[in-house]
Amino acid sequence: MNMGRGRQGYTLFWTNAMQGVLVGAVTVAIVLLGALLFQRSRLRLAQVKDSEVRFRLAMKHSAIGMALLSPRGEWQAVNHALCDLMNYDEELLLGSSYQVITHPDDQLKSRSMLEDLLAGEIEGYSLEQRFIASGGESIWVRLSVSSVSAEGAVSYLVAQVENIHAAKLSEQALQESRQRLQMALEVGGVGIWQYSPQNNVLFWDERMYELYGLQPGAPGDGSLDIWRNSVHPDDYTEITTAFQRVIDGGEDLDAEFRVCWPGGEIRHIRVRAETVARADGGDALVLGTNWDVTAEKSMQQSLAHEKERLRVTLTSIADGVVATDEAGRVTFMNPVAESLTGWREEEAEGMPVGDVLKLSEDNVSGPSPNPITVALNGGDVCFLREGSMLQNRDGSRYEIQDSAAPLKSAEGQVTGAVMVFRDVTTRRAMQKKLRYHATRDALTGLTNRREFENTLLESLDEEGPENNILCFIDLDRFKVVNDTAGHVAGDALLRECAQVIGRQVREGDVVARLGGDEFGLLLRHCPAQCATQIAESVIAALGEIRFAWNESLYDIGASVGLVQLDADVSTVEEAMSRADVACYAAKHRGRNQVSVYTSDDSEASRRHLELQMAAGLRESLESNRFLLYAQEIRPIDPRSEQSHYEVLLRLRDRNGDILSPGAFIPAAERYQMMPHIDRWVLTQLLITLSEDLAALPHLNLAINLSATSLDDPTFIPFLESLLNQTPLSPERLTFEITETTVVNQLSSASDLLGRIREQGCKVALDDFGSGFSSFNYLKHFPVDVIKIDGSFVRNLLHSSVDRTIVESINEVAHRLGVQTVAEYVEELALIPVLEEAGVDFVQGYAIGRPQPLSALFEQQQPEGLGLSGKVLAGH
Repeated sequence: MNMGRGRQGYTLFWTNAMQGVLVGAVTVAIVLLGALLFQRSRLRLAQVKDSEVRFRLAMKHSAIGMALLSPRGEWQAVNHALCDLMNYDEELLLGSSYQVITHPDDQLKSRSMLEDLLAGEIEGYSLEQRFIASGGESIWVRLSVSSVSAEGAVSYLVAQVENIHAAKLSEQALQESRQRLQMALEVGGVGIWQYSPQNNVLFWDERMYELYGLQPGAPGDGSLDIWRNSVHPDDYTEITTAFQRVIDGGEDLDAEFRVCWPGGEIRHIRVRAETVARADGGDALVLGTNWDVTAEKSMQQSLAHEKERLRVTLTSIADGVVATDEAGRVTFMNPVAESLTGWREEEAEGMPVGDVLKLSEDNVSGPSPNPITVALNGGDVCFLREGSMLQNRDGSRYEIQDSAAPLKSAEGQVTGAVMVFRDVTTRRAMQKKLRYHATRDALTGLTNRREFENTLLESLDEEGPENNILCFIDLDRFKVVNDTAGHVAGDALLRECAQVIGRQVREGDVVARLGGDEFGLLLRHCPAQCATQIAESVIAALGEIRFAWNESLYDIGASVGLVQLDADVSTVEEAMSRADVACYAAKHRGRNQVSVYTSDDSEASRRHLELQMAAGLRESLESNRFLLYAQEIRPIDPRSEQSHYEVLLRLRDRNGDILSPGAFIPAAERYQMMPHIDRWVLTQLLITLSEDLAALPHLNLAINLSATSLDDPTFIPFLESLLNQTPLSPERLTFEITETTVVNQLSSASDLLGRIREQGCKVALDDFGSGFSSFNYLKHFPVDVIKIDGSFVRNLLHSSVDRTIVESINEVAHRLGVQTVAEYVEELALIPVLEEAGVDFVQGYAIGRPQPLSALFEQQQPEGLGLSGKVLAGH
């Protein structure tokens, strides 16, 4: 038992001892492990510090920008490269964040990448963005950012900033260049293709398919067959042979050919191609371009056609054409130019144009300036003067007409000139002949009236020591020769007179035949006394003529009017008018005299006013300034339902004043204007106002006809034409003619008024009783109405003689079936006396004053009916 206890104690002892040993060993191990770990920690810390030192040294001396940033993006450390790149001071950067210098357009992307990094979704990122340097300019950089974490959280960020600004700008420039190239190809319609001869692989871009009218996938697409199938058969051999030479590496290709579109349209294609070696040493490729030149080809063909037409035209026209280069050397001549110059084109080509076209002026020695030279120097179109002569190579001369114009490039630079000229020798000779005849009187060879008036107009502006003087010569007794010996004798006498007058004037004076037996002289810068002497010598010389014709001897005389062309005479019309007035005064004083115009001569003034009035009458007709008035002719028998009015004429002058007939009728009669006025009156009444007159069926009109109209052979056809056109009944119209006219023109008046009565119109004899044989004319001159002259009516109340005459006229008229009208009834007391005498009608101020025809129409118009605008417009 003790032994058992001893073993147990021994065992317990060793057990406790072993436990102590184990505890000690564990303790020692722990201490050793702690020491080992501490040593390792110290070593690792030293390594970290060493790494940090090396990193900071590397960051500091790095060629690219580097920085440490807080998770919020604040700068914690930056190197010199980054400061230099951004041109910032280190202190300024460390006081801000990288977001501050990030370009606004890049802020969103940069912030999104940072958020993903901080969230652990990515370990780092790299992007291209722009920083804003201190000067405000943008700099492209490549920003690479990674995170450094501690205890599961991002402690700080490490950033690398690489300057890629130059590369980025180059990339943008390259991209823009590519875009411009692509735009140019699209705008120019250029297609690009690539062909691999080894693999028979053909690549077309989109434009190529458009040029050939095909769609991708067409038969043969991807191989050369698609191209071969489209080439025009006539061009196939030539273009494929040229293309094969390119494949063989022999030469580049630059050619044109035609292609056939699927719809049958033919297009012209220009191709350029060359063989290009590959950079990787692979098989060479053929690269090329195509573009459509159909429009250019069509234009070339049009230009070729135009050029051919121009060549044919220049060859066939009647004008000579010479072209030169910018130096004035001949480059072209057409056949007409060859004929006129005597030079063939082959001979003249390259020669100075002045040696080929030898120009001069008629009657001027020495050469003239060449129009081509002028055009080349001045750059404008120029012309030769009239009378320019071209000397042929054989010495003959042609009068030519020409023009020369410079040829200019698109930039406006003169590249040559063209001269067009024609032979006008024959035409100019004819023109001179025609000009002579146009300015000369055919009978006498003197200057004619038109040329004389042109010369007179020019002389009004001439200045000199003495005034020019106009002479108006009117032959006396010339009508006797013309009427008795005939017009042939009259013409011979006028030719002799022209020669006589021409011998009396000075050199430089102008002698003209103005018409009929009237001549004009323009005495240039002639004193008044000298002009009077010349005029008197003309009268004397003409008076000495003894003209013999058919055993008869005639003599003539002349009257001359002179007018000084001083400052008071401003127009040709004024000068001729004054000269005519002076000549009239000379005739009035006894003929064969000289009269000088003076404004204070009463007779000359009256004559002058008449001339001025006559000159304005035609303008008054054209301006429609004549006015129609009417005066009542009242039947004494009140039971008559018809109304009768005499149509009278007034004239509104330029001032708007109304002139009575006495102011313009004498001038109209003297200067043959009455036929025109008569026609105007008849046209107004029978055509223009016919509708208004037709609406007044009870209104009858009496219309005056002048003596000069009776002598006009065209007047009767004119009147008959109006009567056939007018809707008015001819019984409503009475035409009045004065007794004096009947006396002087019995034959023509009888014929005219007889035909008027045949039309159904009435005829009235005005101013009856003023002649010595009034009753005698009634036997030979049938009329419908007699208007008793007012000289017998005015004093009817106080003169028994006048009363007897009126009663006698009325009795004779009634026996002949003619009605009577008493004129100038200016007192109502005359009416009973005239009624007792048996007169049918009365007219005068006591009955009614003349009134505008429009006012009469308004009075006569039935109530409720209006007038046409023609009457209300002022007739």
